[in-house]
Order: sequence, then structure tokens, then C-alpha cells
Amino acid sequence: MSGPESADHVSVHLTGCGHQDAGAVFRALEAAFPEGAGPPRSETSAAGPEHPMVWCMVVDARTRHAPSAVATAVPLTGPVEVDLFGAADPVRQVQEELATAFAVESRGTVPGEHELEVRLRLTG
Repeated sequence: MSGPESADHVSVHLTGCGHQDAGAVFRALEAAFPEGAGPPRSETSAAGPEHPMVWCMVVDARTRHAPSAVATAVPLTGPVEVDLFGAADPVRQVQEELATAFAVESRGTVPGEHELEVRLRLTG
């Protein structure tokens, strides 16, 4: 796990998807949090069945636009597994924004002393 840079940063890890779906998720997050902590990057260099690709970015929750009341559906070619790591409030903000663009299914939450881990499954 790559930890957030500050209490306002959320580390977002995507698995089970290709470049197109990862880009769709990251574009949705970049629209909601326009001044994130950096461009998306992948953590593995040899993707394949034995070595799945993990797409990562860090979101700065302080840059959130006003939460959207209107859902804008974003198409995905298949389900995307998402892990969010960070302080509870920023993680919830990222989760809320993902829910405006995708159908979100909660796959579990692990609370920690100062950090929260949330696993989600997104569909378009």
C-alpha cells in the first residue's frame, strides 16, 4: 500500500480492469477533485493473468468541487475493483463522487486507528 501524503489525500487503487476503464474512473475523479496529487500510474510493469495490473492515483479531497446532485453515468466495459485508503472523511468524499458516476457496491470496510480502507466494486 502506498500511503496518502496527508490526512486529506486518498490513495485510489483499481484492479480487474484495463486501461480504458481505469481512465474512465480516473477522469471522473479528476473532474470531482481537479487538483489531485498527480497523474494516474500503474504499479506493475508485466500485466497478465499471473501479474494483474494495479492502477493508482492519489486524490486531494481539499480540491473537491461542490458535490454533484445530478448523477452522470459513465460507461465501463466490465466491473472495476476499487480500494480507497485514507482518513475516514476524505475516503467517504471520494466514495460519494464515485457513486455519482458509477453503480457502487460496497465490498467491505476496514477501520484503523487513523485510516480507513474501503473496497468497492464499480459498474457502469
